[in-house]
Amino acid sequence: MARLDEIDIAARVDPPPTEQVRARLIEYMSALGLSSREVGERMGYSGSTVRFFIRSEYERKTIANERRLCGVIWEMMQQNPIQSPARKPARLFPTENYRRIQSYFKAAVERSEVCLLYGPPGTQKSFVLEYLVEEQRRQKLREAIYIYATSGICSLALLKRIGSGAGVSTRTQSIDSMLARLLASFSLAEIPPAIVVDEAQHLGIQALELLRELHDRAGCGLVLAGSHDLYEKFLRGRARLEQWLSRIDHKEPLPGLQEKEVHEIAARELGNGQTAKLSEKQLGILVRACRVDDIFAQSTDGKPAVVKYLSVRRLVKVLAQYKAKRPAP
Repeated sequence: MARLDEIDIAARVDPPPTEQVRARLIEYMSALGLSSREVGERMGYSGSTVRFFIRSEYERKTIANERRLCGVIWEMMQQNPIQSPARKPARLFPTENYRRIQSYFKAAVERSEVCLLYGPPGTQKSFVLEYLVEEQRRQKLREAIYIYATSGICSLALLKRIGSGAGVSTRTQSIDSMLARLLASFSLAEIPPAIVVDEAQHLGIQALELLRELHDRAGCGLVLAGSHDLYEKFLRGRARLEQWLSRIDHKEPLPGLQEKEVHEIAARELGNGQTAKLSEKQLGILVRACRVDDIFAQSTDGKPAVVKYLSVRRLVKVLAQYKAKRPAP
């Protein structure tokens, strides 16, 4: 017989299809090195139940039971996300994208403004935002909370991640209760924290509205960063996000690196402490290697457009490959 706290979990969490949950669970266990027993203990199930689920042999397999188990597993993974390793500040390049992101971050932290940053992969969004939040913490400046919004994240999981970052108890299964705890905590703070949500295109309408409520009632600055689809989400949902749209102080597409920046970074990184002298041919090869298609770009009339940009992520890989092939001095 299902426990009372599980009865409506499938409806509350709304997990994706079973095969997707199973695949994500296998990846999750592999990344964290967890056994079936350890995963089961986190959820209040036996290790054998987890093993049966992974093998598609769940012994209580009815549609209702399977959906409940999917809900429990999905919620557990959302509330205990895989933490990415700390990034090294040495790989942070002071590009124009970095300066734009830093400017918006300061607007959210210092003036409680609402900012949208969106653009293709490789434009430094995640890297710079994590770095800036960590710098705030290291220098004991105004608090900022970094949240990575995984695909399919539910509203309660979002609030709990904010609570974990703010040191607020997350022992509740109620959105209203979790929101009330955050509002109570932030109202006691001299300056409420800024909330930075990365991959924010994964947020649903309810999650966005809860963030807006934290901004309106507690004065939290907001930075939402994501792909092109982030801004498109607001445009498509303008009828339901009218209040949100009226509160956005800044919205900025990030275009990628400039050719001049590729030249400067390459010369600095390949110079062994000095500025390397690279030929026009070498620089041209580097620029072409960093150029990638922005598959989500649109023209002014809203139709798909063929646009290329220079990716920081690609540049880092190309420079690492170049260094690996270079003969030792």
